[in-house]
Amino acid sequence: MKAIMVMFDSLNRKMLPPYGCDWTHAPNFARLAEKTVVFEQCYAGSMPCMPARRDLHTGRYNFLHRSWGPLEPFDDSMPELLKEHDVYTHLCTDHYHYFEDGGSTYNSR
Repeated sequence: MKAIMVMFDSLNRKMLPPYGCDWTHAPNFARLAEKTVVFEQCYAGSMPCMPARRDLHTGRYNFLHRSWGPLEPFDDSMPELLKEHDVYTHLCTDHYHYFEDGGSTYNSR
């Protein structure tokens, strides 16, 4: 099985062809949707981007009791759990600070 999780902070799904938009030119999204499962109802528990990423990594709602911050050593990160079971994961990001010291530990988890 292959799983691809695509996250965008500022991309409205209503503007994508797989979700019914017929005037946006996004052939790569359309092609990806043709070969995959498209989730119609998926919600993160936190609205700011970093807490939402932590929600998605750990499967737990975080923002009401945790501030904006890194994954903690006690967090069970989904990519890390997959790695422990010999499943390859890869991170592509435009958030260069993920790869700096103190970069919220998302790159190594």
